[in-house]
Amino acid sequence: MYKNDEKVKETHKINDLDHVRLLSDPLKLQLLQVFAEGEKTTKEAAAILGESVTKLYRHVDALFDAGLLEIVQETRKRGTVERTFRAVAKRFEVDHALFAGDEGEEGQSTVRGLLRAGESEILQAIANVKSGDDTDVILSRLRIKASPERIAELRRGLADWLETVQAEDDTDEAEVEEAGALIAFYPVAR
Repeated sequence: MYKNDEKVKETHKINDLDHVRLLSDPLKLQLLQVFAEGEKTTKEAAAILGESVTKLYRHVDALFDAGLLEIVQETRKRGTVERTFRAVAKRFEVDHALFAGDEGEEGQSTVRGLLRAGESEILQAIANVKSGDDTDVILSRLRIKASPERIAELRRGLADWLETVQAEDDTDEAEVEEAGALIAFYPVAR
């Protein structure tokens, strides 16, 4: 029943629009990120996020019910059961097929919600940058014109970079900083 003896997948493809909507909630997305970093109880996740544990229970349950979290351990504590969770993967990608065909309009609305959540975090980061700060925000939008082979090479390079970024880091927890990235790599319609 428990998954603590199984290895966590590198990538989980989300192919359910309801799951994408679920992750457009910034708190649920933060929770999933916390559990993707390693096994934790809801109480430990609450401490990391600075939230009350009672506020997080329903969010954790929603992520678990969606199949994005799994239970790795249950421990009896004073008449209750404390569950330890982990994310089903280190990285989550949304299946682009959700945004085409019959579900296209609804899918696009859901993508807008995800982009708004990212937008809020980016705008907050920009507002907090102090003059001369060496941790400046990089905000760039570009269009690339290249051969199909070069575009495929860039996509593979981006995927490799994402894996490198999310690889385990042995940095002492006291020295850890956190950064965010909102990445979209897509063909441009002509």
